[in-house]
Amino acid sequence: MSRNKNITLIKGEFETEEAKDILRNLLDFKIRFHQIKSFNSELKYGEKDARSQARILELKESMQKMLEIMEEAEENGHSLNIDAKIEIEFQQEKTNPLEKVVITQ
Repeated sequence: MSRNKNITLIKGEFETEEAKDILRNLLDFKIRFHQIKSFNSELKYGEKDARSQARILELKESMQKMLEIMEEAEENGHSLNIDAKIEIEFQQEKTNPLEKVVITQ
C-alpha cells in the first residue's frame, strides 16, 4: 500500500472573480476552522491553541497574497488556470500515554 495519496481539489481555468470566490471561500473556511479550534482550546485549557494562532496568521497572509494576484490578473485581463492538489501521507498515529492507562480495582 502506498503511503502517499493525492486528491485534486481545484482544476481548471477560471475568470478572476470566480477564482477569487473559490479561493477566498477555501481560505475563509480554514481560518474559521483554526479560530474555532483555538477558541475551544481557550475554553478547555484557558489558553488559545498556539499552532492554530500561527496558522491563522499564515492563512491571512496567503489571503492577502491571493487577492493581490487576483487584482493583477484582473488589471491585465487574464483568466487563471488553477491546479490545486492535496497530498496525504500516512504516518503512525501518535498516542497519548494517558489514554492507555487502565485502572482496575
